[in-house]
This record gives sequence, structure tokens and C-alpha cells, in this order.
Amino acid sequence: MLKKIHVYDMDGVLVDTSHRYRNHNGAIDLDHWRANCHKVDLDTLLPHAAKFAADCANSEIYVILCTARQYHPRDISFIYSRLGNPDKIIMRPYGDNSPDAKLKRRHLARLFNLRQFKHLPRFFWEDNKRNIAACRELFTRCFFVPSRITEND
Repeated sequence: MLKKIHVYDMDGVLVDTSHRYRNHNGAIDLDHWRANCHKVDLDTLLPHAAKFAADCANSEIYVILCTARQYHPRDISFIYSRLGNPDKIIMRPYGDNSPDAKLKRRHLARLFNLRQFKHLPRFFWEDNKRNIAACRELFTRCFFVPSRITEND
């Protein structure tokens, strides 16, 4: 029986992608990110990745990986082979260039309105203060994770 929901951002929280990330006016430079998506194999795990993997193995926790990455088969392969098997993966749909905070809030709010999730406590690990501010009311508690890719936000 599910007792809580844990939502994790990927980049800067679970995975160090600083070698291919570029900040553009407080947001990810999507063009630069897309041009360097082939470097996913150089990404390394951060300390929260162990907690994420443990949560994925816990049947009482519904685990969501919520990333602003655009869906790509290499990313999916990386997630399952290096991070774990979350219950749900939320990724940027092709052609969606909306800001990360808007993207995440829209998808999470839709999911949390489902009857089975409506009253469960929800926790969020995120390295972008703008995303936390946009999604704060959706969660019981948000945890800011300092990271190299959002240190100037």
C-alpha cells in the first residue's frame, strides 16, 4: 500500500551533468543541452542517487523522476541502468520549450489530482529554486539540493 510520494529532479540532484549544462538567463540553455545530449554516458551519480534507488525498491513509496530533459532513448537507458526503476518518469515532450517550472508544475499537478494520489504526503528534491517556488503548494515538503548547475540562480 502506498504511503507517500517522492519526486526527484534528475540533473543536479541525482546526476552531475555540469559538463554539458549551460545557464541562460536563469534557465537551461536548451539548444546547448540538445547539442550535447550525446554526452549522457559521461554523467556521474550524485549522493541522492542512492536514496532514489532505495526509494524505488520500497513498495510503500511512489517514486517519480521529474526532469525537464527532453525524452531521448539514451536518457531512458541511463535512468534504468544507473539510477533505478521509478514508478513514473516525467520528461519534456518534443517541441515543448516552456520554462522548467511551468513544465514540472503542469505535469505534477495533473498527476496529483488522481484519486489515488490526492491525499498522500508528497516530497520534492530539486536544485532549482524557481521550480520549488512554482511547485511548493503541491508538496508536503520541498528539499532544496544545492548543485553546480544552478549555483547562480
